Amino acid sequence: MLSLSAGADEIRLKNGDVITGKVVRKFNDKVVFNTSYAGDIQVTWSQIETIKTDEALAVTLTDRTNLKTPLESYDSGKATVKLAKLEDDDSDEEKQYQEKEIPLSDLLYINPTPELSGVGVNWSGRVNLGGSVTQGNTDTTTIRLDGESIARTLNHRLTVAAVVNRATNNGENTQFNNRSSIKLDRFISNKWYVYANNTLENDRFRDIKLRTTTGLGSGYQVYEQPDHNLFIEGGLNYVTVNYYDAENESYPGARWAVKYDRRLFGGGTQFFHEHEVLLGLDNASNALAFTKTGLRFPIINNFNASIQYNLDWAGEPADGRKSTDSALIFNLGYVWQ
Repeated sequence: MLSLSAGADEIRLKNGDVITGKVVRKFNDKVVFNTSYAGDIQVTWSQIETIKTDEALAVTLTDRTNLKTPLESYDSGKATVKLAKLEDDDSDEEKQYQEKEIPLSDLLYINPTPELSGVGVNWSGRVNLGGSVTQGNTDTTTIRLDGESIARTLNHRLTVAAVVNRATNNGENTQFNNRSSIKLDRFISNKWYVYANNTLENDRFRDIKLRTTTGLGSGYQVYEQPDHNLFIEGGLNYVTVNYYDAENESYPGARWAVKYDRRLFGGGTQFFHEHEVLLGLDNASNALAFTKTGLRFPIINNFNASIQYNLDWAGEPADGRKSTDSALIFNLGYVWQ
């Protein structure tokens, strides 16, 4: 058993072990605890008997009360908190605290992100850039730019994304396409949400002047954690396609989508996979599929490199066009969160 050092937080487990260090955060049934001998470790919250913190921490209770308070346990399975709300403007010296003992099970989060506390917005996103220029016997230029930004509050999530591809060979365009999307999720429980989405796409070499996809649906957030995210969603969409040469068309469709990412080996490398499938309800051959799978590798600070494989498939492409477009892509990117 480790002794308590000066200025350290302490948790005592139900098996009698005592761990000292600093409480980093509590999320779901895990508390992250920083130790001098093992770095950050995760401890199951339900296995904690008592807790003591040296400094005041931001705390969210199960009734959604937000406090800034030190924690100290005098009884097993309980903790004393000081009832002074985060939004109070008075200085610490002017505040009149009222102490209250609560069960440890009433502590929902410790040091939560703004959206978890319910009093703010958490912005995250990434921008990636890739390309090449060759000169000599062949003059080629390729540029790829893509980005995604997510604004998350307690009950809402807004996702905006866009991708631009350009390529020329000896002055002739060989690739010219854009795709942008926006989706708003409204959480009706911790896991379930409803959404509205809209996607705009242009691809000169697939004869697509403008393809618009608009719809509604529901989703289930299986995981939403800093190192592990997964959602599954489905709904109904209406697809309208204006072609450069082919006859325009529109049709109702069913939509299915999955988005997954996970940190590997406890480090900064991230695996990600996304796919979206649209199936025409009036004609099953009116099917579209978009997938991307890859790895992101940290470089320095918030910069990373990535490699990914993209596949776009259309069941009924325009006349003279192929069904499948695929690309192996290398990018440099910047991430914020």
